[in-house]
Amino acid sequence: DFDHTAVSHKGVQGLMQLMPQTARELGVRNAYDPVENVWAGTRYLRWLLDRYNGQVEVALAAYYWGMGNLEKGEGSLPVETRRYIRKVMAHCDAQRA
Repeated sequence: DFDHTAVSHKGVQGLMQLMPQTARELGVRNAYDPVENVWAGTRYLRWLLDRYNGQVEVALAAYYWGMGNLEKGEGSLPVETRRYIRKVMAHCDAQRA
């Protein structure tokens, strides 16, 4: 929701809601710095898009739910993950219009 100081109940941080370990792996020093956070989050999303052959909804599921959870394939996507994908796709569709 565009809050650079946001922290979720699961510990994700900043605008792109990065897990602390993911942020470190992406070289982020300050997860609350909007520039660092967005650069890292977009690099990670690009990597996921490449990994999943451009399948946007699959990449978004991996981004939100976690690549490990997605690839284990245990059950269907959680409701909150499906809600996130719909929200992001709606923003994308609005930008294309």
